[in-house]
Amino acid sequence: MLEMSKGGRRMSRRRSSNPTKAISVTIPENLLQELDERLSYSQSRSRFIANAVEEKLQKYDSPSPLVSDSSVRQLMAALVARDETEKVLKTLLLQLLSE
Repeated sequence: MLEMSKGGRRMSRRRSSNPTKAISVTIPENLLQELDERLSYSQSRSRFIANAVEEKLQKYDSPSPLVSDSSVRQLMAALVARDETEKVLKTLLLQLLSE
């Protein structure tokens, strides 16, 4: 897009070093409603979603802080709390945790 300078000359608009691209995303209506309730009128949905995606991608690139920063006991307790952990394993972990 061209803009006019003070002298009446045309000058081009400065380009972004990381241009954006419009995409279409489908999300549940209640999620969109919650997002809109949390954002102020001046905040951008696009900026919020881009930040959320960037944060999620960064988690894939680095080791999980929950694993690397947790003690063995904390990890064992987390396994016990998970629904998909087998009953036998939960029993063994609970015995170890109670020691």
